[in-house]
Amino acid sequence: MYKISLLLFVVIAFGIYSCDDQSVDELKMGQGYVDDESGVVLIDTFSLELSTVVVDSIQTSELSSVLVGNFSDEVFGKISSEPAYRLKIPDRNSFDEDDIFDSVTISMYYNNYYIGDTTEVFSMNVMELATNWEDLDQTSFYNVTELDVKEDSLGQVKFSPRPNKGQKLESRLSDVFGQRIFDLFIDDADEIQSTDDFQDYFYGLALQGRSENKAALGFAYNDTSLCLNMYYHRDGIKKEELEATFSIENSTYMFNQIKADRSGTLFAPLVEQKKHIRSTSTDDVTLVQGSSGLMTKVRFPSLNKIFQLVELDQIIKIELILVPTDEADDINDLPTELLMYESNRVNQLSSVYADNSNNVVYLSFNQSIDNYESHPYYSADITDYMIKNLIGGDFDTDNSILVGLPTDYENQTFSTIIFGGEKNREYEPKLNIYTYYY
Repeated sequence: MYKISLLLFVVIAFGIYSCDDQSVDELKMGQGYVDDESGVVLIDTFSLELSTVVVDSIQTSELSSVLVGNFSDEVFGKISSEPAYRLKIPDRNSFDEDDIFDSVTISMYYNNYYIGDTTEVFSMNVMELATNWEDLDQTSFYNVTELDVKEDSLGQVKFSPRPNKGQKLESRLSDVFGQRIFDLFIDDADEIQSTDDFQDYFYGLALQGRSENKAALGFAYNDTSLCLNMYYHRDGIKKEELEATFSIENSTYMFNQIKADRSGTLFAPLVEQKKHIRSTSTDDVTLVQGSSGLMTKVRFPSLNKIFQLVELDQIIKIELILVPTDEADDINDLPTELLMYESNRVNQLSSVYADNSNNVVYLSFNQSIDNYESHPYYSADITDYMIKNLIGGDFDTDNSILVGLPTDYENQTFSTIIFGGEKNREYEPKLNIYTYYY
């Protein structure tokens, strides 16, 4: 049975409708459009069906930062990130045959992103890649892309994280490795005649967080971060301290490899994109998570019954509301906007949802408002999407909306949102349909 709330037009005109601070004019109505006998009806009990899906491949290359480490939670399990990238060589003319090697280091700058417990020591292994990028025959890389690494570590890095300080981290690597690379320049070897030659010999680096870590950290990816620094000296009348930097090549040949282990959780069955798990099977919650491909699926199984109540030309606005649980606030700061993708029965991402003017429509974060929502919530005007799908008198209930993070969150963070499902009375999602009557 459908509950219909009658809101007098004059009341709405004075601002009672405040879910996103829109005026009556913005609802495509105004006193110039209706007579004194007109009013507005809110239909707010059409059923929604919420599920969690996993998108197979998220592009994690061509980024401005990398993500290293792992994080776990009893709801979604464990997730880890191992970035891989390649380097270009310094000027080989900066070396003389009598130069003496001192050390090689890796240097990194925080990008201020972190998740998890940063009060404990963080450890990672710096590994040499065993896969040549050129053999992959691709220039876009994804969270599921895998590169092999050589068996021996080039060095283990340990430090106490200070992600908000913006400071430079520099750690010494293996002298054996450093001497090997240094000798190439002293011998003016074929492997260092050009960056291409060097990359055919040294494929790049992978950064592997140790399993005992309880946090993931973001680091900038630019000309001064994630570099190898070669320190050496030249003897003479006065000792000359020298340095050569192997900086990153570009953002194309880099990516974050993501591994998610959901075993032992209610979301363990999520292994392929065409499957979904109803919120009724996951403690009345759904997930959205960066890097792992987890998205919330919203279906509208009873929407065809709208024709029993109103005509299409009576619809003013259709609003989707999703409510994050308190647990989401504990995990990370919530993004201010979420993307919506039009999708189908097998959860294909057809396009980012845009209105009839081709403007991208976001789910926008709102603080709770008295007498409207008791918790912070996300809302979006999906009128154009609904009208497009209702034209013809039949709504295909296989159609759906997939909710995901904005790009910067999706491909370089573990940001996680837990939404209340359709049976979650405290964090209940809603579909509000505003219509007018004569």
